[in-house]
Amino acid sequence: MTGKRVILGITGGFFLTLIACFTFQLPRSERFLFENLINRNARVFFEDSIRIEKVTIDRDFKIRLQGITGSFKTRQGPVALEIRSIESREPLYSLLGTKPVYFVFEGARPKGSPRSGLFGEISITAGKDWCVETSADFGNTDLEDLRWLDSQDLDGAYGAMNGKFTFVQVAGREPVLELRVAVPQPGGKLQARFFDLFLPYLPGSLQRDRVAKLVSEKSRLVRYQTAALEMSLPRSDRLKILLRILVLDYNLSLTLNMTVRTDQKGSFSQIARIMGLIEAKGS
Repeated sequence: MTGKRVILGITGGFFLTLIACFTFQLPRSERFLFENLINRNARVFFEDSIRIEKVTIDRDFKIRLQGITGSFKTRQGPVALEIRSIESREPLYSLLGTKPVYFVFEGARPKGSPRSGLFGEISITAGKDWCVETSADFGNTDLEDLRWLDSQDLDGAYGAMNGKFTFVQVAGREPVLELRVAVPQPGGKLQARFFDLFLPYLPGSLQRDRVAKLVSEKSRLVRYQTAALEMSLPRSDRLKILLRILVLDYNLSLTLNMTVRTDQKGSFSQIARIMGLIEAKGS
């Protein structure tokens, strides 16, 4: 149980939380039993709010879940998330073996988003040398879908995104995380106060003066032409972040390169709390 809860904490992800529970004993048919099982393992992030509209298991024992919803805890309050569907490529009894079992998901997004959301797959290898690997594609998302991460600084933000997220957790090893997303031209808009992030990292210069002027226009939405974000986990107690934004109206090409550290390993959820992304409490 400890290893699996670490995985859930590291991803903070809606879909991985749901899938991780399938390594436990499965009820046969009752939908509410599925919900209880999932909520028991996701309580730290969703507080028993996850609901499943439909569960089916075909004659080959492949499972399909549809209409999964839940309220994810953040510092700004609960955020309604949903996944359109999750289904297994292999029979559920394959989890008893040592080969990876793949689950495909689609439509992971804030509830009510007009876009189709994240899609991707999760592989689970059970046993002593267990492994969980997740990959997600951002090709059908927009920066608007991430406003809930920071409702103040991202208010009104938008921009069509592409990119990919991968996460791998293997028993006895440090997790591996890679996130590369970008907003290509024509870009979009961001709150002026968002650029306050860059000020501590800019030396006294004309560029710093321009950013300070931009930030002073607190209620204004600023157009950017391109943006890119890269995140990686070189060690489980630190997170590397590289953020680039091009703002032609202010003649700015900004880069933020930083490392977020914690005082203990195996604490990605602690990093997320520091950054204000989640309001999860350990159990």
